[in-house]
Amino acid sequence: MLKIAIDGRFYGTGHTGLGRYTTNVLKYLPKYLSDHTLQVLLRDDQYEHFAGGKNVEKVNAEIPHYSFAEQLKLPFILASLKSNLLYTLHFNAPIFFRVKTIVTVHDLIKSHFTGADTTTRSPWLYAIKRQGYNRVIEKTLARAEDIIVPTNTVKNNILAIFPGIKPERIHPIAEAPDEIFRQNLKFENLRFKIPTKYLLFVGNVYPHKNLPVLLEALKLLPTQNLVIVAKPSPFLSRVLAPYDRTRIHILSNLTDSELVSVYHQAQLLVTPSLMEGYGLVGLESLMVGTPVVASNIPVYREVYGKKVTYFDPKSSADLAKTVTSVLKKKRPAPLDFKRTWDDVARDIAEVINARCTSL
Repeated sequence: MLKIAIDGRFYGTGHTGLGRYTTNVLKYLPKYLSDHTLQVLLRDDQYEHFAGGKNVEKVNAEIPHYSFAEQLKLPFILASLKSNLLYTLHFNAPIFFRVKTIVTVHDLIKSHFTGADTTTRSPWLYAIKRQGYNRVIEKTLARAEDIIVPTNTVKNNILAIFPGIKPERIHPIAEAPDEIFRQNLKFENLRFKIPTKYLLFVGNVYPHKNLPVLLEALKLLPTQNLVIVAKPSPFLSRVLAPYDRTRIHILSNLTDSELVSVYHQAQLLVTPSLMEGYGLVGLESLMVGTPVVASNIPVYREVYGKKVTYFDPKSSADLAKTVTSVLKKKRPAPLDFKRTWDDVARDIAEVINARCTSL
């Protein structure tokens, strides 16, 4: 029996996408690694909420993500555990900890989008953060025994930027929608008022999400309303500032069932990103029978195939034309998407178990 340290500090839905990924994987992973002891590192706010399992030891690690403490203090905690292997659910592994590591890289968006519009930090602090990211991602990928990614698109992106990495070390493991999207939920009486007909955008509003192209397209669709489901942020305020808000409706802090209802009632979902690691929002929409208009980028072609309608992400006119065309078509039947988070955890466990046999 080996000791496997797992960095679960993103556990909990408070960390949005990374939190959901971590929470869903750790729900099922212990049963597929039952021959080993799992030492799961958790922050204070989630320590008591994590159920664990018979082969799980909870370890308190109140260390902020992407911080100097992550690189300086976390190695001491890991050293005290005498772990045989470290598995991280994000790229931010401690680069000064000499133990075999399996790392997860969801995307390389931070490597491609580097402008001042990608941060709310002061220029000098952002410059330091950029240098820190570059060093951590480079060292982590160079040292990792295995790299888990959500798509072949991300794998190819890594190989393009870091050509020294052997392709066989990178394992594409697709994600899965939450179980609530498989349930035949009735529409909820929502706590807020929204139009009866609307286009939908779901996600944060970082620059790579490319929301402005949708806002410009809305000008060309004078009878349409737009509902944006996003957390309030400086990025959201910055993007919306030039636009008339009359037909734009912002929703935040939805429950999962409310989100399903908002998907259900939408005429269609628009996901205009310039880059992604996967693309769960499109699958979630398809699973409730709401059509999707997606930017024509490689990762969406890989994940969605022919299930959605694509548009040029640099052309608001093409987006408006595509939306108009899709709205004339019959709504699709709900997508019967088979893959679950149990499947995701099982596939991750295969990578970990294979590595354990070589230790």
